[in-house]
Amino acid sequence: MNILIDTISNKTVLILFDNNLEIVEKKVCEIKWNESSELIIKIDELIRNNDLEYKNIKNLIVINWPWSFTGIRSTILTVNTINYIINGNMTALSYFDLFNNYPIIKSSSKKDCFVKFTKDCEIEIIENNELKNILSSKDIKLVYGEANKEYFENIKIIDIIDYISIINNIKMDKAKQLQALYIKKPNIS
Repeated sequence: MNILIDTISNKTVLILFDNNLEIVEKKVCEIKWNESSELIIKIDELIRNNDLEYKNIKNLIVINWPWSFTGIRSTILTVNTINYIINGNMTALSYFDLFNNYPIIKSSSKKDCFVKFTKDCEIEIIENNELKNILSSKDIKLVYGEANKEYFENIKIIDIIDYISIINNIKMDKAKQLQALYIKKPNIS
């Protein structure tokens, strides 16, 4: 069995799927800002609701950036601990791997977004007003991902993620531990 863990999207998504890439259960929950206390509980519920034990899990697929410094660290600590116990394999994906079309945006804060305009370009951090002007100047009326819609009232934002396609196309890594990835430096005062 395998578990895909996405704590980066607006709602946390946990997907249990078998070795034939068939989804056994998909759990959508709200744990944003509570990853350190809630994620392990939700994973445990997913495993136990399917009459499994942790030793039945062989692969953990984790969306591990971009998001808040603490949220990412909490998620990575949780999954690394689980993987240490089960001695499985881990695969890291970014939020930008969840969509097949561009541009992709992801709110970084109330004032800016992570943006990837094309598959081969670098991820940028752009202030909302500047991004709105860039999209307007390029006549882009459709983007993928998540952002504060009040800044992008004339832009359609598609936030539906096709997890089935992601699971069917995943290339499993053999990592034993994941590192928290950041684009911005931690803002610790």
